[in-house]
Amino acid sequence: MATSRPTKVLSVGLPRTGSYSMMLALTELGFKDVYHGLNAIDSPNDWRFFGRASDALFPSLPFYTGKGMTAADWDHVFGPCEGITDIAAPFTPSLIDAYPEAKLVLVIRDYEKWRVEPMMGADSTGNIQKMMLGWVGGSNVPELESKLGEIYERHHEHILKTVPKERLLVYKLGEGWGPLCEFLEMPVLERLFPQGNEAAALRSKIFDKQKRVLLEAGARFAPWLVGAGAVAEGLWYTLSM
Repeated sequence: MATSRPTKVLSVGLPRTGSYSMMLALTELGFKDVYHGLNAIDSPNDWRFFGRASDALFPSLPFYTGKGMTAADWDHVFGPCEGITDIAAPFTPSLIDAYPEAKLVLVIRDYEKWRVEPMMGADSTGNIQKMMLGWVGGSNVPELESKLGEIYERHHEHILKTVPKERLLVYKLGEGWGPLCEFLEMPVLERLFPQGNEAAALRSKIFDKQKRVLLEAGARFAPWLVGAGAVAEGLWYTLSM
């Protein structure tokens, strides 16, 4: 486990509410190792960890253990992270308790605009789907989609009712640096607030990972095929099509 740092900010907005932009913003403000679900693409162990966390927290899952999650448990992944975004949403109640000194940023997006976009990861398998289904209390993807309104209301209501006002910023996309910097007691940056494209970043991350895997495989088998350089060139051409 990497060097532990105090977790200072939990960005607990629902998926598809600008979590990637918030990750970029917190990073620009100087917070170290801000975690986003994209991190897990390069770390399969993280997804296995989130699968175990889901079993510990979500009663609707078939392998629910009821063990709960402590700060020490969460620190196995989040120990070095001064900020957590995106992946924080499903685990918000547990993270609030685990990191009582952290400030919370709740990004709220209009429901009608939010619900029409695909829930990234909802149609995945394994630990990603386990996390999403456990969070909403569903047993399949159609049931998950049917409960979007319920999870939207439940998530926001829980945070607004349980988190002290001095610990919480309710933020809307487009408000810029002002409210965020004031809440975090930091100088307002004199540049545009980042507008990250999460879907594009996800595609790029997956492409890069696939490219690395294939290039490594090509180099490994090159002695039996052709020169490693030719293999790499061929794989790059294939991936670029």
